[in-house]
Amino acid sequence: MSETEVPVPRRTSARERVLDAIRAREQLSRVEIAAITGLTEASISTTVRRLIADGLLVETGRTPTGGKPRTMLRLDPGARTAVGIHVDATTTTLVLTGQTGGIISRTARPARVSAAELAADVAVLLEATGADRRRCLGVGLVRAERSTPVPEDLVADLGRETGWPVLVENDATAAAVGEYWVARVDARRSFIALYMGAGIGSGIVLDGRPLRGRGPGAGEFGHVCLQVDGPECWCGAHGCLEVLAGPRMVVARAREDTATRREAGLTLRTVAPVAQEFAAIARAARTGAPRCRALLQDSARLVAAAAESAVNLLDVDLVVLTGPSFAVAASLYGPAITERLSAADARTWHRDVTVTVSSAAATASATGAAALVLQQHNLGD
Repeated sequence: MSETEVPVPRRTSARERVLDAIRAREQLSRVEIAAITGLTEASISTTVRRLIADGLLVETGRTPTGGKPRTMLRLDPGARTAVGIHVDATTTTLVLTGQTGGIISRTARPARVSAAELAADVAVLLEATGADRRRCLGVGLVRAERSTPVPEDLVADLGRETGWPVLVENDATAAAVGEYWVARVDARRSFIALYMGAGIGSGIVLDGRPLRGRGPGAGEFGHVCLQVDGPECWCGAHGCLEVLAGPRMVVARAREDTATRREAGLTLRTVAPVAQEFAAIARAARTGAPRCRALLQDSARLVAAAAESAVNLLDVDLVVLTGPSFAVAASLYGPAITERLSAADARTWHRDVTVTVSSAAATASATGAAALVLQQHNLGD
């Protein structure tokens, strides 16, 4: 792209806009769809008729309005489904998601390493609900860390084993899309989802779609530089948020101090995965353990500073905390981020930024992976 060229935002189709509007509000009339989407009456009439014929929309009856009753429309949750899989160090989480964003079924299994094992787990998931395989559009597969990509042969083998296309996504971006679907976020509202598992990342959703860079690297929140001459990060840079305040650093500092280690119930004899030990520290902090609490407060202070930079850069008014580590420690991180944002917002920016915790933080990545499969299919319609 030359210096004079301006990127043109992707235009969403009438089909996408109608589906997104109804998904966010559960049911709408044609008049309400027009008000929300800006589509013409003729366009809505044609689009809705086709969506009903395809079995994606159903009419649910008439609602009195003081004038002519309006026919309400909703999505058929089982008309299209997709499977989402999130594999981390210890657990494989699988969800079956319908086009409304709701979880039809979910299960957790030991961490899997082969396509055959994953395909077997998918089969069990579908059989448990009696789901129609013909309605399943594919599998979304999430890798737990961006630095450790899913092997290409695993993706190809899983596709052959299941007979479906396999879409691969990183955990933070998938979690953001999962929040968009599950929480029914308005498609016109942009937000950033901060994701914390063993590391820290983020997913950014603009106009209902995840923000991407030249590759899959947009949203590397954990590699915001907070200290120019700070310690070297695994990425090769210095002073990154992740090396200063991420879960690995929190766990390392807890293990270095005997009193903190005892508060969290960690032992030198056994070492659990980072997310598990971070959760133990967070649980101890919530019950009043002073050293664990101070350790997390130090981390939260730096995460809040990075979050402020992200909000200022993107000009969003919604920050969602998600992922397994935020799920257990949001009571410390959420207030720290809110307090950090509020001072400048009140004096300079005059924003009202909402900081919230995902209601499905533990399964958001798997749900989002499935949702991305459904979204991609809509783009191809």
